[in-house]
Amino acid sequence: MALKTDYKDDGFAGNRKYRMITNADGTMSFEDVTPYDPVGDSFGAKDINDTNKAINRLDHVTEATLTAAGWTGSAAPYTQTVTVAGATAEMEATVVSALADGATEAVQKAYSKAFGIITSGTASLGAGTALFKVYKKPTTDIKIGLKGV
Repeated sequence: MALKTDYKDDGFAGNRKYRMITNADGTMSFEDVTPYDPVGDSFGAKDINDTNKAINRLDHVTEATLTAAGWTGSAAPYTQTVTVAGATAEMEATVVSALADGATEAVQKAYSKAFGIITSGTASLGAGTALFKVYKKPTTDIKIGLKGV
């Protein structure tokens, strides 16, 4: 999702001008009658909500598991598609480690080997999916994180 980046401020010379209007209930309202050139853009709740969602997503990590048996293809590159909730083709995710805290040395070594294979390949996001391509199949399942999804 691309956020709007070409907002304009209202342009006017001098002071703003207002017309006083007497309402039926005896109160007064003010109507802005300032001549504007150019007329600016409004920035509303949708704009700030979209901006905040994009900022919040920058540090958010969504985990996915790539299984050793899930790789397809008889020759490199091998591919695997996994479901990634909320993913869209416009996102630019970064693959990060999802190694469990406190993993044993043996688990760390196996994870590092598989993670190296994954990160030396390529990945692309689609609507709710991520497609991974590698040139050597990992021999173990690997849980990875996708930062920015």
